[in-house]
Amino acid sequence: MNDNDKEFLLRSYGEEYGPEAGPWNTSVKSKYLEYLLAAFFEEHFAVGENDEICNIGVGAGSWDRYLSYKLKGGRLVSIDRDAECCRQLQLRLENEKNPNAVQVICSDILSVENLDRRFAVVTMVGSTRLESGLFEKILRKALHLVKPGGSFYYQTLDKSEEKEYFSEICRKSGATIEAYQIDTRYNMKAQFFKAVIGQNPM
Repeated sequence: MNDNDKEFLLRSYGEEYGPEAGPWNTSVKSKYLEYLLAAFFEEHFAVGENDEICNIGVGAGSWDRYLSYKLKGGRLVSIDRDAECCRQLQLRLENEKNPNAVQVICSDILSVENLDRRFAVVTMVGSTRLESGLFEKILRKALHLVKPGGSFYYQTLDKSEEKEYFSEICRKSGATIEAYQIDTRYNMKAQFFKAVIGQNPM
């Protein structure tokens, strides 16, 4: 790593507990949500030999790093339109000597090409959909990346979003909801979905 990369990475690690992110990252609410995310994945998703995973929305990169260690000879493709998030994830993987195959793509998810129906598991968690402003389009694109028989993990904190909204998008995309969980502790409305793509997706 050159000096600029090292300085950027050091600042990135420091910002996790800085004045802006620290109060959230060290809160019980944040730790509880982090647990729920992993627990739902562990209970409802299986990653097979050489399966590929796609995560939409890198953010701080902690979820991508978690997913990378679920690989069994396959590959993780992490997509985010924010160049700084992508650079941060790439440098963290390098600095931590992560041994797994991770490809980071800096792009709007709707602009990414050559990824159709490739992935055994696609995930989109946190505020990705809200921040994108794409709403239904981004969900339909995510479902379109899942190969027949594969799974989509969708988690939302949008208090206005109802289960029926996502169910209808799944129906239009040839998917069915196989698992669902809602948690309202700490004044949250955290919803967790596992959608499975049929053998003849629309």
